[in-house]
Amino acid sequence: MGHRPHLLLPGPWESDRIPLGSQQAHHLRKVLRLSDGDPVSYTDGQGIVGEGSLAGETVLRGAEEARPAPPSRVTVAVAPPRDKTRQRFLVEKLAELGVARIVWLDARRRQAAPPAAARSRAWSEAALEQSRGAHLTQVGSGLVGWADLGAPLLVADRGAPPWPGMVGEFTVVVGPEGGWEAEEVRRDAIRFGLGERVLRVETAALVAAALAVGCHRADMR
Repeated sequence: MGHRPHLLLPGPWESDRIPLGSQQAHHLRKVLRLSDGDPVSYTDGQGIVGEGSLAGETVLRGAEEARPAPPSRVTVAVAPPRDKTRQRFLVEKLAELGVARIVWLDARRRQAAPPAAARSRAWSEAALEQSRGAHLTQVGSGLVGWADLGAPLLVADRGAPPWPGMVGEFTVVVGPEGGWEAEEVRRDAIRFGLGERVLRVETAALVAAALAVGCHRADMR
């Protein structure tokens, strides 16, 4: 069986045909060279996944199911990497892993501004389609401070004990490239280490997210 595209089609869906965006239609028709009747899968980004077929500029709906959110609802708070290419890589890979939310932390040694909200959302949407997910990773706009981060709070810090193991809803904090300043980390945070090597921001964020999400990926195939 050939490649079957997976499409993000935000709801609510009000009929048996879901309209495609212009870029989606162009990609399906001109790039992938699909024809009417070819199979596609689709999601609303909020847990509903369906199997349908291409029909003109729409998707003809088929069998659908609701997939529950993963047991671990992980927010990753991270200081933005220096350049846009690394920022894009970070958003795409965290979204592929299935974290619930990404926020940009205003750390004291932060060296870059966060990407525009529209750009971040586009990266997250593309990652959802690529990974065949059901729940869209939300990406915050602008910077947030330590006081805005939800507890429990797990902070990556070189030399700290290994990942403690946790499920449920929590926030993982990573970065910046220059490390944390003294007294910057919140007192209620649990510190954990990622080994002896000094990792780039995006590398550390992916390792931490993989530990946090673990095998709880019920919304991904």
